[in-house]
Amino acid sequence: MWEDLRFYLFFGCVLFLAGAAFFLWDAFGRARTRRLIAFLPTSKAKGVFIGLVELSGTAECERGAALKASMSGRACVYVKTKIEERRVETYTTKNSKGERETKTRTVWKTLAESERRAPFYLRDETGAVRVDPNGAEITAETLVDKTVGRSAPEYFEWAGGRSEHTDSCGTRRFTEVGIPLGANVYVLGKSRVRKDVVAVEIAKDETEPTFLIVCGDEEKARKDENFSEKFALAAALLCAVGFGACVPGLWNAERSAIGVGAAIGGGVCGAIWLFRSLLDYVNSFVDFRRRVEQAKSNVDVELKRRADLIPALADATKGLAQYEKDVQETLATLRSQETILRVDEAQEGGASATAPRLLALVESVPELDADKAFAKLRQGVVDAEDRIALAREYYNNVAENYETRRKTFPHSLVAALWRLPEAKFFEAQGFEAKTVELDWES
Repeated sequence: MWEDLRFYLFFGCVLFLAGAAFFLWDAFGRARTRRLIAFLPTSKAKGVFIGLVELSGTAECERGAALKASMSGRACVYVKTKIEERRVETYTTKNSKGERETKTRTVWKTLAESERRAPFYLRDETGAVRVDPNGAEITAETLVDKTVGRSAPEYFEWAGGRSEHTDSCGTRRFTEVGIPLGANVYVLGKSRVRKDVVAVEIAKDETEPTFLIVCGDEEKARKDENFSEKFALAAALLCAVGFGACVPGLWNAERSAIGVGAAIGGGVCGAIWLFRSLLDYVNSFVDFRRRVEQAKSNVDVELKRRADLIPALADATKGLAQYEKDVQETLATLRSQETILRVDEAQEGGASATAPRLLALVESVPELDADKAFAKLRQGVVDAEDRIALAREYYNNVAENYETRRKTFPHSLVAALWRLPEAKFFEAQGFEAKTVELDWES
């Protein structure tokens, strides 16, 4: 009897220890995600740069690429369905006398489950960014949550005509969650350069474990992660207490030792949590200090892009405008010659002397439209200035968040202990404050 009890105690120790380790690990990950949501400023779609970004907007999809939800019929970019059937299950157990008894219970058995994801665009007031949801942790909106009996038409229709199991209770539960088109979406993930076009997209990256898509806003994402973190921490503490309570029994210790073991298990779990939280605070500060520097470098990149792009566009536009001017002057000259020679040629009955030159000019000249070139140049200048403004705004937001945390207790203690430097707001100096001048005279 004692040997059997020790075996169960040992098995319980292993389970409790594994559970404590798992939930602690999950709690640390949730805490990191929660800090990222709180620390990172929300970027604009037009100002997304390479790296970890946070976006908020509405979900859109290319024509014909949307997913149709099988139950609700709504057009979505993400759909997950689950069909369950209530059944009577028979099982055996031992009573207080050690005799086996057969009992029944009702359980929910999964009939079918599916999940579909489609790439979509997250749009805000500045533009749109492509999001590849594969590999993301998705929090979706509930579209269908219905429990029906045999008399309901959905009972067999939504289950694909599947017949009942012999132990069925005549009740089925249908659940469908998704992200409908036009819904508000919050995305936290790493952006990268697309392979098909010169643009960025947000997708799963092996170097960045955090990839979050929430059907809602940033506040909902923060609440979800905060709840998940507290739940994981509470579960880890319970597992640690259970582990500590089981350990004394392996050595046939007295009952008083069980309470001491439970307290020690909970204390060890709490100490690990505090130590790891301190390390995470330090690492998060170092990480966000690096993000401040990265955001500042993005401003330099955009300034360099403007300095290289705008003069090139201006030269091309200027050359096209000069070419169109030369063509128009040549045409005007040929037309004036045509008027002078028309009378003589009519008297001689010959063809116009300028006709061959006009024909050759028409064949060699492409469609001329300098107005479009100037419009493209103007749009290029506007886009460059907008991207610079967004880069500067993003840097200032990152710096503000960093400084707020650095000066707020208890973060200030960590910042002082590790002597983390101050992040100054962006101030344009020298060439940074100047726009590119366009010379149309040369």
